Amino acid sequence: MDSSLLNAIEHWAKVEPVLHKPRTEEEYRHLLEQIEQVMKVAGNNPHTRLHELIEIMAKSAHEYEQENIVETTGGGVAALKFLMRQHRLRQVDLPEVGTQGVVSEILNGKRSLSVRHIKALSQRFHLSPATFFD
Repeated sequence: MDSSLLNAIEHWAKVEPVLHKPRTEEEYRHLLEQIEQVMKVAGNNPHTRLHELIEIMAKSAHEYEQENIVETTGGGVAALKFLMRQHRLRQVDLPEVGTQGVVSEILNGKRSLSVRHIKALSQRFHLSPATFFD
C-alpha cells in the first residue's frame, strides 16, 4: 500500500470531521471558524493546496446553509421553498395549495401565493401567516 495512503488512513479520524457536512448548528459554527483559520494560513497564495481544502470546507458549509438557514429575503415563496426542503416535500405533497402545476407556478414566480394558499400553509406548518407574505 502506498505510504501517502497509509498516512491518510492513519489521520482520517482527525480529518474527517472537517470534511463532512455539519449536522448541528454547533458543528456549522465550528466549521466556519476552521475555514477562517485555514484562510489565514493560506494567505494570499493562490497556488497553495490549502485552497482545495477551503473549497471542500466551504461546500460543506454551503450545503448546511441550504438545508438549515432561512433566507431573510425572498418573502413567502422563499419560506415555502425552505419548508419544503426541511420537510422533504415535493410539489405534489402540497394538495392544500393546489395541483403540482399550481405549486410549480408559485415556486417559479409565475403565480403569487393567494390568501387561501397562505392560510393553508400557515395552518399546515403551524406558522404565522406573515411568514408567507412578500
